[in-house]
Amino acid sequence: MRYLVCAFLAGFIVFCTLQSSKAEVKKYKCVAVKSENVQEPDLRRMRATVVVSEAHLLSKKDLVDTAKAAALELFEKSKMQVIVVKLYPSKEYAEYFPQMLDMTYAPEAIGWDGKPAATWVAYIAEKMPSEEEMFRIRTWIVEQAKNKQTILDRKQALAKKMKIPVDDVYFPIFNLVPCLMENES
Repeated sequence: MRYLVCAFLAGFIVFCTLQSSKAEVKKYKCVAVKSENVQEPDLRRMRATVVVSEAHLLSKKDLVDTAKAAALELFEKSKMQVIVVKLYPSKEYAEYFPQMLDMTYAPEAIGWDGKPAATWVAYIAEKMPSEEEMFRIRTWIVEQAKNKQTILDRKQALAKKMKIPVDDVYFPIFNLVPCLMENES
């Protein structure tokens, strides 16, 4: 009986682990979409800024799957030959900081420059920002919206608000690393 209970428990743990590791598409919003037709090399291209709330808390797989869903939705609406999705945790964040994920979808396997390319290419932040870093970013955005200060003034205001030394105020610069290169949809 003990072995039966242990086997059941082990099976249940494996099942739960597999279920929780599945990626899923999160709610997203396209906040800025620009398209262009380029005569040379006769290419219809689009760039989109996509916002996924609290993106820094999601798994990289969830972010990739969500960006893919956004690219496919944009493709269905526009039939563009190349779609670039830049993913951010908020619209305000997109104004001041680099994207957390940069994905290119080229259904005809022709890249932004008109040369052969993979269908899907994505780069993602090597390290997602911590809650503390996101707090700094949000606070900085609020301070920036209130008034136009020098960078040093903003750092001092933020340090005072967070009760930390000015030298500890910095903003994450994401090192984007390759995470996806596929030749199929």
